[in-house]
This record gives sequence, C-alpha cells and structure tokens, in this order.
Amino acid sequence: MWEGVKSTVGYLIPYEDFIIIGEQLVYLVNQDWKNFDPTKLAFASLGAATIIPIAKPLKPLLGPIKKMLDGMKKFPAAKHFAGATGTAVKSALSGNTTKIANLLPFILIAIELYEEPEVFEFMMNAIESEDDLWVWVDFISTYIEEIGGLNTEAIAQVPSLLKFIPNAHAAGGFSRKQVAARAIKLLSPLAKKIKNPKEFTKSLKVLLKEASDPANTKWKGMVKSGSGLGALSALGASKIKSFIRDSKTWRVNRWVVLMSIMYLAEQQADGKLNISNDKWLALTADVFSGWAHRRHGAMFQLSQIAYLHVKNQHAGGPEILDIEAKRPAFMLVNGEKPEKPYKRIIDIVLSDGDGGEEWIETKSLAGPFKNSWFTPTLVGKKKPKNATVNAFSSGAERGYYRQFFHDMRLNNDFINKKEIGKILDGSIGNTKYTWYFHDFKTLTASKPPTTADISMAQRRFCKVPTGVNRSDLYKYNFISNAGLMRNLCIAKKWNISKRDTKSYFKEILEDYAEELDIEDIISIAKEIGID
Repeated sequence: MWEGVKSTVGYLIPYEDFIIIGEQLVYLVNQDWKNFDPTKLAFASLGAATIIPIAKPLKPLLGPIKKMLDGMKKFPAAKHFAGATGTAVKSALSGNTTKIANLLPFILIAIELYEEPEVFEFMMNAIESEDDLWVWVDFISTYIEEIGGLNTEAIAQVPSLLKFIPNAHAAGGFSRKQVAARAIKLLSPLAKKIKNPKEFTKSLKVLLKEASDPANTKWKGMVKSGSGLGALSALGASKIKSFIRDSKTWRVNRWVVLMSIMYLAEQQADGKLNISNDKWLALTADVFSGWAHRRHGAMFQLSQIAYLHVKNQHAGGPEILDIEAKRPAFMLVNGEKPEKPYKRIIDIVLSDGDGGEEWIETKSLAGPFKNSWFTPTLVGKKKPKNATVNAFSSGAERGYYRQFFHDMRLNNDFINKKEIGKILDGSIGNTKYTWYFHDFKTLTASKPPTTADISMAQRRFCKVPTGVNRSDLYKYNFISNAGLMRNLCIAKKWNISKRDTKSYFKEILEDYAEELDIEDIISIAKEIGID
C-alpha cells in the first residue's frame, strides 16, 4: 500500500512536503503508530503532486483538502486514501498521470461531501480497502460523466480530464459545488436507509464493472438513480450480474422484480409487511434460483405480493397476513380424523377485513396445460425415478388438484360447519380462494397459458375426486353432497384465472412512483429499456 508514497521522496517536490513525507515514512518503517498519521502523509503527497500540471487545480484547495483529511482520521478509509494517493502521485511524477486524473474529481467532490457529515460518514464507512477507494473514485467519475460533466475554469485547462467535460470546448457541465450538491441529494437517502455501507460498495463495484461492458453501457445511468442504487444494494452484489445479463428474458418485467425486492425489503424491515425474515430470504433466493420452475414461480409470487402491498398501503386494498403460510387440515373418514392432516402451504394469505382470510395461489406455468397435471385424485403422486430431488422432471406429476381441493373444501361456502372443529383442529379456513395462472410475455420459447388452458383447469378442478367413498367424503367434510358441491365449484370458476403482470410496470411503478419515491429509476429504466 505504501510503496507509492515512499517512491515520491526521490523526486523534486516542495520542501515542506518532503520533510513531512520523510518523517511519516520513518514512523511507518519503525511502526511508530503513535506518531504515524496517514492523513498527513496523504496531504503531503498531494502537495507534492501540485508541481505536476494535471494536479494544479488542487493547489488553491489545499486548505479544504486538509480539513477533509483531518475528518478522515477516525475512519480506516484514511490509510487507504493515503495509499491510493501515494500510488497516484508516484505514477504522475513518473509521467503516467492516469491515476491522478481519475483521483482528482473524487478529491474535488469529496471536499464538498465532507460538509455533509451523514453522507461523508456513509462513504468513509463504505471503504475498507484500497480497492474500495478506487470503486468510489470510479463511481464519482461515472456519475459526473452521466449527469453532464464537470466544468470549472481550472479543470477545463486540463486536456486529460476532457472526458469529464461535456465537449472539447468545456461548454456546459456543472461546477464542482453543483456536482457535489447533486451527489449529496443522491447519497443522502442511501446513507439513511442502507445499514451496511460495505455491502453497498460491493454492489457498486459489480454494477460499474458490468456497465463497462460495451453491451451494457446504458446501465451506467443507474449511478444517477438513488432508488436504483438502493434496489441493487438490496439485491446484493452476487445477484447484480445475473440481473443485468439475464433479466430481459424473465417472465415478469425485470424492473418490477427489482423494485419489488427493494420496496418489500424496506417494508419488511420497517415492520409494515407481515413476512418473516426467513420466508423473505427464501423467496428472494428462489428468484435467483438455478431451477427455472422455482425462479418463475418466485418472481410471479413476488410481483403479486408487491402489487397487493402497494394497493394496501396506498389504495385501501386488503392487508397481507402471511406468505408460504401453513394451513393444515384433516380429511374426515367416517367422521373421524386420520392420523395426519394434509399439510397445505398457501402462497399469499390476505385479510378479508372481517377477521377471516383470503387465500391466493400463484402458478407460473408454460402452456399448453396437460390433463395429467389436474388428475382428480387425493392420493399423492411420487416423482418418477428420473426426477431430481429439487425439481420437477418433464414426467413428474404435479399435484395441483390436491392443493386446489384443499383450498376449496376449507372455504366457508363448502366446509361442513358441524365438523369444522375436527377438520381444522386449530388451523383456519378461508372466506375466498383464488388461483392465478401467470399470463406472461417472454423472449424464450415458453408460451403463456391460453383461454383453453384455463378452461381445462377450471373444468378439471371441479371434478369429484376418484378412488374415494364419495358419500362418506362429502357427508363429513362438506356442507352438501358431491353433485351440489361440484356445481358450486363451477359457479365459482372465476376464482381460477389468468393474471397478467405485463402492465405492472405502470400499475405498480409508474402509478405509485411518487408514493414509493422512485421517479428517478422510472426514467433510467426507460433509457435502458422496460420491455
């Protein structure tokens, strides 16, 4: 880290800076940590650098720079800044000004950020290595470039920095203070929301690396969006690459997925969304699962949760009580409970506003549907030998009928209220059950379900199950006989329908952009592409 600083001593540098650099290097070599001060070393190195034309803009700012460096002392970032400065100055004194040119805008803006303690502290806490320091240097440079350039009289005279100037004549652009004011406005909400600044730097690093790919240059615009940066941070560094590269083929609009993750994570952390942390982490993990059926299903479920919660918070919609909620119940035989209940898990549970529950099941299936998926049996199907433990193989049976039959029979209009205590035994039924099949648009070969697919599901779900004593089954578990219950199921067939998420960019993001404070990412998303 310190080799760059040590090497500056052999060059023509201002005398006082030479003395300070020499003293500090002696303290460093002797490991005299009481007297060693990395900020003094950094300041002296910058003072030395001002003999180079490219660094002359720093000379009139050495006072504010010293003030900023003094403020750095309590952060580990101070030593990393000193190391980066030493490396940059060494290279510049040797004739290679690339690093000092990159570092210069960061220093100019950091002077102003120092005047906003919350933002400055956030940035300092986000830097725990010299590599992190250079990530922030890259971020500031990219940000300046994206908002329209840095234009000061001093900088305009420096040819190497023309990439930060709007054009070769330095027309337009923003002053140092204007850029800093905009950066503060961008970073201030993040400083309040993000609890782990170090993880934010990791996410920032991946974003900048991906945006440097010629195929992804539009993604540089994300550095202008506070909500976008916050969303990517909520996503996590390990998932950003996958999001940028793969998300265009998702069945749910990628911006809906991204903003749903950010919004719901904030709501869950603030106690405004009734989802346990374990369930939330499991759902978001499935969004980026390597198993296609998990990924599609999780994104569809996530989009419904976001839609419903936005409507609850801002349009008087029903409250989400839980997701992946266990609602086991017994199927009575001769009026008696069997040894074990059927252990049903409901995707989304809503309040009906009157103390009861509404259940929602979400399925993202490509058409055409197969009859075998809806076989009217209550007997569980084992996966064939060629099916893996964690995924459905092409030949694996899907027990959708059993799931639906459970939801239907525990509905208030179907359940035998005389035997409800035995059937539920501490569990709970529903006042409404809804099954949504995902109507999607994708660039892949997958096709969404058709109206005919939904009609088949409606028809087969309402069949009376085979292989059981119908008279006994309906006598003890239902309010009436098999025929009447089948007719009631058919009458409620609209509880089984397609759900289109193609409009969710508007219905969730655009319509509630002000309430969600995401106006900035809407415009960035449109620049990158919302399809």
